[in-house]
Amino acid sequence: MLTLVISTIAFFAASYFIKRYLDEIDVPKTMTRGLVIFALALAVAYVVALAVDRVAASIG
Repeated sequence: MLTLVISTIAFFAASYFIKRYLDEIDVPKTMTRGLVIFALALAVAYVVALAVDRVAASIG
C-alpha cells in the first residue's frame, strides 16, 4: 500500500516538473509531448516503487 501511495505522488510530481521543463524550452503542446510527459513520469513512478519495495524489504 505504501508503494502505491508514494509512487502515485512521484508520478504527479514528475509530470509537473517535466511539464514545466518542456514549457521552459518552448516545446509545442502536442499529443507527442503529452505522451512523452506520461511515459517519463510513469518511468519515474516505477523507479520510486522499486526503491520503496527494496527499502521495505531490507527493513522488514
